[in-house]
Formats: sequence, C-alpha cells, structure tokens
Amino acid sequence: MKKITISLLILIMSFSLIPADSAEVKEFKKFQLIPIDDSVNDKEFSIYIEKFKKAVKAKNFTALRKLIAPDVAFTFESQDGIKGLIKLWNLDRNPRNSEFWYEMDKILSMGSSFYNEDKTMQAYPYLFVIFPTDYDSFEYSALTGKKVNVRQSPSSKSPVIETLDYEIVKTAESAEKTKSEKIDGVNGKWVKVETSSGKSGYVFSHYIHSPIGPRAIFEKRDKDWVLTAFVSGD
Repeated sequence: MKKITISLLILIMSFSLIPADSAEVKEFKKFQLIPIDDSVNDKEFSIYIEKFKKAVKAKNFTALRKLIAPDVAFTFESQDGIKGLIKLWNLDRNPRNSEFWYEMDKILSMGSSFYNEDKTMQAYPYLFVIFPTDYDSFEYSALTGKKVNVRQSPSSKSPVIETLDYEIVKTAESAEKTKSEKIDGVNGKWVKVETSSGKSGYVFSHYIHSPIGPRAIFEKRDKDWVLTAFVSGD
C-alpha cells in the first residue's frame, strides 16, 4: 500500500512540473484568408488611393487633409470630425511621430474590399469585410503575409515552430505583455497565438491583424472619394 501511495505521489508531482505552455492546444479548422484588392476595379478610386498612400508615406498631413471628409469618424461616439481625428492621433502637436502613419500605412498595404453593393465604398484592410463569420472576431485574427514565422518564444532569435501563409490563428495573449522589438525597420511586439495544427507560439505584430482592428473606410461622395472613417473595435 505504501509503494502505491508513493508511486501516485510521484505521478501527481510529475504532472505539476509540466510547463503551462506545453499544454495541448485545441485544434480548429484551417482557413487561409487569401488577399484581395478591389481598389484596382475602380479607376477613379485607384487614382485617389495612390495620392492618399503617397501622402501617408511622406507623413504629409497637409496633403492628406484634402482627401479626408470633414465629418470623418474616428471613434463610434465621435462627433468632432477631422479636428477630433487630429487630436486623437496627436497630429497637431507631434505629427511626424504620430502612430497614425504606421497604422494607416499597415492597413493600406493589405488591399481593399468593396463595402457595399453599389461599390461606392471600400474598406481597408480587405479582411475586415470578408473575415468568415464562424470565427469569433474577438478571439481570432489573420496573418497578413506569406511564410509568416510562428516562433517558440517572443523573440526574433527564437526557433521557428511553424510557417504559415495568410492563415487564421487564435490569439491567446495580448501583445502588451511582450517586449518591443525592431525587425526590418519596423517596431512591434509579439502576439501569442494558437494555430489550426494545435501549436502555440508567437507572431510579430506587424504580420497579424484582427478583423476588428484599425480599418479605413473610403466613400464616394458626389464625384470625389474621401476617407469617412478610421476606427477600431466592434
């Protein structure tokens, strides 16, 4: 009886020593959200968005302001229009160092999707419009590139445990808990994810985007295209 008790105690202790990260991750159905770009399907919008992208790359808000609607929405409760957008993103006090430029440039690089049947609205990024409804938008995100590395720990020096193309992953932990790192000139953090194959690891924040993350909505008013919303959340 004594031997059985000791053996049972050793077994219990061995389970308690298993690291939390090694716990089995529940698998989910694999889904690749292949990029689209409807901006090329409207000549007038194509010309407009190239001007918009050029102003963003140059961090030229004077030029960009002419391409934004005066009543642009920046939160779901906002009523201040472009003045509120400028204040929120610190474009009045420290415009060159505003996070606005990085966030806008990132979503514009992903491609757009028509946002209404009349095709008078386009949304960046495309995944905001076409993200599959059977994946909870609060729990899942999409990788936004080919051969995106999933690493064992939150560091570019950590071993790669999986490489994925435009796949949906489950976000397991906020990036706020990891340290910032600069990779290929881009500052970012590491997001803990679970993959459809059941693996748990980290993805650099620049290559992952939530369907309820920042998005830009463009609308054709009369004859001109303008930015009418730059918001995040649900």
